[in-house]
Amino acid sequence: MNDLEKFQLDDTRAQQLRDLIDEVLRVNRQFNLTAIRDLDEAWTKHIHDSLQGLQTGLFEGEKTVIDVGAGAGFPGLALAVARPELQITLLDSTRKKCDFIGATAEKFNLNAKALNERAEIAGHDKALRESFDIATARAVGSLPEVCELALPFVKRKGHLVLWRGRNAREELQQSRRAIEKLGGDASTHIVLPYTLPGHEITYHIVVIPKHKFMSTPREFPRRVGLPKQKPL
Repeated sequence: MNDLEKFQLDDTRAQQLRDLIDEVLRVNRQFNLTAIRDLDEAWTKHIHDSLQGLQTGLFEGEKTVIDVGAGAGFPGLALAVARPELQITLLDSTRKKCDFIGATAEKFNLNAKALNERAEIAGHDKALRESFDIATARAVGSLPEVCELALPFVKRKGHLVLWRGRNAREELQQSRRAIEKLGGDASTHIVLPYTLPGHEITYHIVVIPKHKFMSTPREFPRRVGLPKQKPL
């Protein structure tokens, strides 16, 4: 659990991340936040994996971030610990997970808050739409689906940062039309490969910029369920 040097974390932040994963596993015994029960596995798959987003260089300074489909709070909570200058909103449709995120953010004094809503609905809220520098999504559906759910939150010239699996490059090629339709710039995307300790699979961080002069069309995201059932 000491493989944090490359993320430029001091001892205080590193310990806070360890305390965070302990808190997740403690609450998980009561509320089933995550399928992962083992401490080492939770550290690798939640903390170490979440911090891979830092290699993009986008999470430096005072920026607004929305974590779409935050689940048990990753990557949002881990990023909030690692980069406290970020202002992070963690969006999830499950009330008990949002309650946990809100309580944990308060307990650890993080610059983060939970929002209990469906992305298809929140994406049309004038206070949220195209108001974030960065949207993140980890393990959320197909690439066209997650782009439709997340890109509406991103400002022009902002970025969508995705955690994807081994087939990320193929997914991008197949999703170019959907990305462009949603206001993303498919021609200047970035794909950053990485591996996790004890895992042979190569995972990828995918960065999709939002066009400078193009907003997401007002009809997106479509109504609840459609992005999954009928992906663009």
